[in-house]
Amino acid sequence: MALPFISSSTFAYWNKLPQIAQLPTEQPVLLTTEEQLWLAAHQPIRIAFDGNFPPYSFINDAGQLTGIAYDTIQLISQKLQIQIAIDKRTLWKDAYLGALNKEIDVIATMVNRPDRKNHFTFTQPYIFKSLVIVSHKSNQVIKNHDSLSGKTVALVKDYQYTQDIIKSLKGITPYYVENASDALLAVDNQQADAAISFFATSYFAQNKFLLNNIRFSAFYERNSSNESIAVRSDWPILASIFQKGLNAITETEKQTINQRWYSPIELVTEDEINKKMIISFSLVTLALLLWIGWIKRQNRQLKINKNKQKTKNIELTNLKENISSQALISNKQLDMTQQKYSHLVAALQDNYFFYQYNLKGTLSYISPSISTILGYSTSDFTKHYPSYLTEHPDNKHIVTHRNQSLKGEQPPKYNIEILDKTGNKHCLEILETPLYDSAQQCIGLAGIAHDITHVNQTQEQLSKLSYFDELTKLINRLCFIGKLKEMTHLEQQQKNFVLLVIGIDRFKIINNSLGHAAGDAALKETALRLQSHCQGTDIAARIGGDEFALILLNTPANTAEKTVKQILQNLRTPITLNTNKFILSSSIGIANYPQDGIDGETLLQQAENAMYSAKKEKKGYAFCTTELHQASNRQLVLEQALRKALAKNCYDDNFELQIVYQSKHYVANNKIHNYEALIRWQHPDLGLIEPEEFIALAKKIGLITKLNNWAITRVCLQAVCWSKEDFNFGKISVNISPIELLDMAFADNILKKIDATGARREWIELEINESAFMKKPEMATKIMQRLVDSEVHIAIDNFGAGHSSLSELKNLPATHIKIDPSFIRHITNNQKDQAVVRAIISMSHDLGQKVIAQGVETQEQLQFLVENNCDLAQGYWFSKPVTAQEIMHYVSQIYN
Repeated sequence: MALPFISSSTFAYWNKLPQIAQLPTEQPVLLTTEEQLWLAAHQPIRIAFDGNFPPYSFINDAGQLTGIAYDTIQLISQKLQIQIAIDKRTLWKDAYLGALNKEIDVIATMVNRPDRKNHFTFTQPYIFKSLVIVSHKSNQVIKNHDSLSGKTVALVKDYQYTQDIIKSLKGITPYYVENASDALLAVDNQQADAAISFFATSYFAQNKFLLNNIRFSAFYERNSSNESIAVRSDWPILASIFQKGLNAITETEKQTINQRWYSPIELVTEDEINKKMIISFSLVTLALLLWIGWIKRQNRQLKINKNKQKTKNIELTNLKENISSQALISNKQLDMTQQKYSHLVAALQDNYFFYQYNLKGTLSYISPSISTILGYSTSDFTKHYPSYLTEHPDNKHIVTHRNQSLKGEQPPKYNIEILDKTGNKHCLEILETPLYDSAQQCIGLAGIAHDITHVNQTQEQLSKLSYFDELTKLINRLCFIGKLKEMTHLEQQQKNFVLLVIGIDRFKIINNSLGHAAGDAALKETALRLQSHCQGTDIAARIGGDEFALILLNTPANTAEKTVKQILQNLRTPITLNTNKFILSSSIGIANYPQDGIDGETLLQQAENAMYSAKKEKKGYAFCTTELHQASNRQLVLEQALRKALAKNCYDDNFELQIVYQSKHYVANNKIHNYEALIRWQHPDLGLIEPEEFIALAKKIGLITKLNNWAITRVCLQAVCWSKEDFNFGKISVNISPIELLDMAFADNILKKIDATGARREWIELEINESAFMKKPEMATKIMQRLVDSEVHIAIDNFGAGHSSLSELKNLPATHIKIDPSFIRHITNNQKDQAVVRAIISMSHDLGQKVIAQGVETQEQLQFLVENNCDLAQGYWFSKPVTAQEIMHYVSQIYN
């Protein structure tokens, strides 16, 4: 069920809003001298927004940041008279990490949780969010929490509230999705029985995608995750400044922002809507019947008194000019509901006026609101109305529509253009309906005129702004894609063209080192240089933060390489930024139409893939190739398949995701010490996917944490099974992602996961890459210590690969150090590798830590490790990774 009053055109309006909202504001906030001095020394304030949090903050279809939180921060900026620099990172995880690293000063929306107070100072909440239950309109069973038991519920993955719901609703089957839009789509398509998400976000998504098959069933939790402004913890004065800004926002200003985004305040269920619609319809019908009845009585009175004195006619005219007030006076028996209807009509006086025509086509009534809208008195407008009409083509159809209505037909809405008293043009939307007497004879028509001038002007301006990049003055991605689609769909004389996608290399370095002003200057200069290569009908656009595109219509495919080299040479010309000269290197991807794609979307994707290939290979430019296209398609297929597999939460032995185990051995006697768990993926259609491929993909698309969680659960279940079979497996080590050590809740989540499977904590060892504790060493050390104190062992994986120094070993609460296999590979003939291995073994032993050598494949390598007192080793010399079912067989083989 779609909520009323919000149409698809409304969302077109939302998507075209300008990037910076110019909101009216009252007097600026008065800051103390200390606050003013502090701001002067620290401006601009770097702030980040969640780009996937509609309607609070999100990237619209034009690629622009917008929303309620965005408008609120802009308004605070105006009141405080401070400079705000908006960070380009709009993914929540990226923004959160940037804030932890002090690369971002403020995050506009964050829930104040205890684990975040060490890193942020929070204002009072200013965005209030409630969770709601959404179900399919055909499903009348789901009405509250209890009715969700045994149902499939769509939940947005990786959100804190999702984890809380899973804990509290034990009987549901979770269906994980990327965002609220996907959750509602799953319910609309009946892939899920219900969805639980934030009300305003779901309300926004429902109307944007016109999901007519869903309904809001009930609240799940009110005000469960209210959002505050989060300021880096070492700047508490900035938090108090922002709080002043929030306190200074008036109720009128808040209402203006909320109305701008049509932000719903409360949940209206289907039953409530039906009741309100019935009541509203009844009230309107009753009021209209009273109004029409009164008009009929007045018409009969006119016929009876048509020969009366002129003074009586004047009195009657005055009476009709005051029809609204006279109707209220003569109908004193109307209850409070009828009075509400009259208040609604009065509230519309700035945009609507009402009128009546008789059968002769003469205005017999005009409401007083005509004076507010067009400036004319009712008498002047009645006498001279035709002279106020312009020569606009729409006005030619007025008589036709009016005659339709006078004939008893119901014409559609139509527009007219008319001059106000000062000579300005107004566009009016007209809706007319015939009037009948008691004998059902048409006696005239009644009309409502709606002044839509300002709406049209705003839409025209926004439409213009939505197609151009404000910084570079080039067309933006939205406009560029539209032109590209036109060129690939229309038959033109120019049937071939070349598409270039240009990315500036290392652009973030300029922003981070010189500031966003320098970055903007670099983008402007790049745009000018690219435009210099455009001839005639060539098209240049900015399609991303540091990405541009060119369509070269007059450049044959066989000469494209020469043109690209000229563009690269031009872009490499030094540019002066903050009195320093820089050379901006770029990477260009090249696609030819129609060889590399017959539609705009495919062609752009091909050029972008080629650009990323050129950037990766550092070769300046690259043509679209079959291999690149196949690699892109394969990555998309694998991404969808991996998401689908992980969503199943399956741990069966015949599942496509499996765990294999490689044994670790004592160097002194070759006996098994424990096992390392490794993930394997046997795709049902593509066969075995190499770990290097799908693990890298999981990291890239943000699934690595979920993949690791699946692995830990599967290993714990296997450990429980082995324990019941009295198999002494020692410990099982599992690799975790470095990003997980940036979450203070990680340790507790791991312990809960182990306990939930029935496994013992001392059975599990976590292997952490040494790079993991380099980003946030203090936080990583605390998390590792929490695990060690809870009997979960820690091993530092791939140590010595260049990320850290040996001296850092002393700060790590690890029980084992694993030497990177690159040092073992040539250990028998490379003296430098030998020296590194000896040093790691010696220092680790001095610190009370045991050493594991990875990648042992020969007897000679093992002998060197024996001679240098290495504790443990693993590799193909002992055993390849095997399944749990093969473990017992391989163990017997090893000892035989």
